[in-house]
Amino acid sequence: MDTKTFIDSYLGCRENKRRSPDSVYFELHWERDLKRLELDFEDRSLVPFIYGFIAPRPRPREVIACLMQGKILQFYFDLHIRPLVEDELTDRTFNNRIGYGPDKAVKQLMEDIRRVSQNYTRDCWVIGRDIRAYFPSSDLDRSYNHYRQLIERHFPEGEQRDDLLYILLRTNYSYPAENIHLRSPKHKWEPIIAEGKSVIFNAPPGRGACLGNQYWQVEKNYDLNDFDHFQVDECGLAYVRFVDDMRWVVANKEAGLAQVALSEKKLQEEYGYQMHPRKRSCQHYTKGGSFIGIWFKPGRTYIGNRVVRNCKARIQEWNRHVTELNIDHFLASINSYTGQMKHHAAYNIIRGIVDNTVSKKWTKYVHFNEDRLCYQANPGYTHNELLQKRYHFKLHKNDKARTTQRPGVAAA
Repeated sequence: MDTKTFIDSYLGCRENKRRSPDSVYFELHWERDLKRLELDFEDRSLVPFIYGFIAPRPRPREVIACLMQGKILQFYFDLHIRPLVEDELTDRTFNNRIGYGPDKAVKQLMEDIRRVSQNYTRDCWVIGRDIRAYFPSSDLDRSYNHYRQLIERHFPEGEQRDDLLYILLRTNYSYPAENIHLRSPKHKWEPIIAEGKSVIFNAPPGRGACLGNQYWQVEKNYDLNDFDHFQVDECGLAYVRFVDDMRWVVANKEAGLAQVALSEKKLQEEYGYQMHPRKRSCQHYTKGGSFIGIWFKPGRTYIGNRVVRNCKARIQEWNRHVTELNIDHFLASINSYTGQMKHHAAYNIIRGIVDNTVSKKWTKYVHFNEDRLCYQANPGYTHNELLQKRYHFKLHKNDKARTTQRPGVAAA
């Protein structure tokens, strides 16, 4: 890797992270720090760039992230490896993939129910399983060898292969229990340690993936690739997986449960994973069920209660800070929730939030668009107009047309 490659990787990495604290701090002296990173990489003397904290929502969870130096190397690695991973994955795993995601996973599950039940005219059952402590129980050696074989199959011997293998080595074996810097007080880890879900304090030697690293997010999808192919190609099952949350749709309940039991044994013996004892389900499709925060019934889906609670709590926080400076932040926050809700049967929930939760003080700055089911800034308070007022920017004609629309009227 030459200097230009490091610069290109840095610019690509910071594209969607420029406002993050790690990116801002690195950018203060980016030429110096990038050159230091290049020299350390050439000397093969990289040190771990990891830190840990507790994310409080939606429930306390241990997150192990890395500084910008580590993200740059992981971006370069992902740029070359992800296309190879995508070529080998099935179309039944949906996390950390472009064009996939949770909404598409739920749609696939609903399509499987409709198809197996022959358009809701025959019996079928939805079987659910969840892997316990998926990231903390990951086998580092298996993850390393899995990726190493992929790299050696597709890259000839040479400098690029050596660079990718070195990034793989340093990222896979970062040993957070020994090298991590804790940014949350240790007492916040106590409930996570009690559940056995801490990589830092619970994981035995040779196990523990870092939730929060781009490398591990993709690797944990690729980790069960052989298992996914076994379900889809060899067994021909209607199967959907999102990270560690799995669903099977079967027409024969007894045969389906026997197949799932075989799958559990396979995960335990070949991968070292245990199923969560409290997250096991087998329901007739007419009774519905839950999947990655969404409740489903025949032909329709509903938003999960936890998402609604989090939305209301977030809005109540913004209601205490109704100012012109917070308009963009408020819009981004509430529209992220309403944008998720409007894909499901949640119109009454959205109306309840608009009428009963959002403070009337916000009506000076924003209005609710009934057609798009989202909030928009009032004329005079759009992002461009606020910038013009604050920094005396000049707007183009197209910008002026967008900022002078009447409240409640969507853009053409």
